[in-house]
Amino acid sequence: MNFTSSSDADMEVFLSVVGKHLGKIGADTVIDLYVDVAITDPESKRVFEEMIKEARSAQGPGSDRRKDRLMAVPLDLLSEKGLKRFSLLAHRTIGCEASLGNELVFSTVENERIVCLDLPQADIEALESQARQAGAESLSHVA
Repeated sequence: MNFTSSSDADMEVFLSVVGKHLGKIGADTVIDLYVDVAITDPESKRVFEEMIKEARSAQGPGSDRRKDRLMAVPLDLLSEKGLKRFSLLAHRTIGCEASLGNELVFSTVENERIVCLDLPQADIEALESQARQAGAESLSHVA
C-alpha cells in the first residue's frame, strides 16, 4: 500500500511510526544519500550532511565493498539516532528501502513524499492509525 501526505511534518510522523515497527521486526534498512531537490529544512539538512560525512569516511564492515559509499547506507532503526535519520530523510532522498530476508517491505519513491509498504494488512492499518493519533493528519493512500 502506498502513502503520501501534504506536509513533510506529517510524513516524518508516519515514518517515525513505521521505522519503529521495521526495527522491531528486524528489517534491514538502507538509504541512498542523494537528492534531486535540495533539502531546505535546517534539521534535515544537518542530519543529511552529517550522514554524508560519516559515509564518506566509513571504515566499518562492508564499506569497502560498496563502490559508492553514499548508496545503500545502513540505518539502525533500533537506535534513536537511526530512527531520527529515517524519519527525517527517507522521503527526501532518491531512495530508502527495508527488507526482511529477500522480501522488500518498505520503499520510497524518489523525493515524491510517497512511501510503499508491503506488510500484512493488519500491520499497515495499525501503523496508519498510530500515525494519525500522533498527528499525521494529512496522511492518505495513493494508487
